Amino acid sequence: MRISGRLQSRALKEKMLFLTPGLGYLAILFAVPLLYTTAIALTQWNLLRPDLGIRWTGLSNFLALLRDPFTWETLVRTLWFVAGSVAIELVFGMVVALALNRDFPGAGIVRSIILIPFIIAPVVVGFTWRFLLNNDFGPLPYLFSALHLRFLVDPPLLANADLVMPMLILVDAWQYTPFVVLVLLAGLKALPHEPYEAALVDGAGPVQQFLHITLPLLRPAILVAIVIRTMTSLRVFDTVFIMTGGGPGSSSEVLSFCGYRMAFQSYQMGLSAAIGLLTLFVALILTVFTLRLSGGQSE
Repeated sequence: MRISGRLQSRALKEKMLFLTPGLGYLAILFAVPLLYTTAIALTQWNLLRPDLGIRWTGLSNFLALLRDPFTWETLVRTLWFVAGSVAIELVFGMVVALALNRDFPGAGIVRSIILIPFIIAPVVVGFTWRFLLNNDFGPLPYLFSALHLRFLVDPPLLANADLVMPMLILVDAWQYTPFVVLVLLAGLKALPHEPYEAALVDGAGPVQQFLHITLPLLRPAILVAIVIRTMTSLRVFDTVFIMTGGGPGSSSEVLSFCGYRMAFQSYQMGLSAAIGLLTLFVALILTVFTLRLSGGQSE
């Protein structure tokens, strides 16, 4: 027993020694920027006033954000964007994944075509949709006019304070639904066949099989898709910057864009870092909430 214990201890030490370079790299890659951002968030640093230097202000930046009503408006707007985009991507991703989880001629080609929006750079997506929605030469406003949907044309869709956020949500869903399809399709391919065979013997229909077999077994893949897309949606910046610039007014400004504006338009580096940490905190809260709500801590 002692020899066996020593061998196990030695094997554990060898494994940890083998993992040390990778863990050290990850620690440097994530911990150093996080500590640096935290240090900046506790200071007042104006890039336009280098004569003032960097002054330690403690938690004043965080208190200023919490007292500012605009912070809460931006947070609500960001959560709306995240909830809308993730919900649409999950529903349509599930439908497409179920449709592709079959063998048919050209299935590989169809799967490759569906993934095209996901591999396009977000900047290119922003420019493409801004062109498509342009009232002067874009095809979509012409189509809306032909269908007598004048409320989508006058005022222009990206200049309509009531519709600009839904439009950004749809653009985000168009780009990232293929990612959800990829995750869910991989989960569907890994499901065992025995429960479905037993369900057929018991006379269960397709809907009953989906609700009582597919969804429960697919929960880990669904959790992965929700968590990853929640975190990436929270830091959306490219499409907002290219398509609307946070406008009209501030009706499409999200937390990440607000942090950019504070840093490179108002030159308040401390406030910008505080907004970045606030975004990180919201991402952690949403992730823990999602896992607890779905009972997926073990997964």
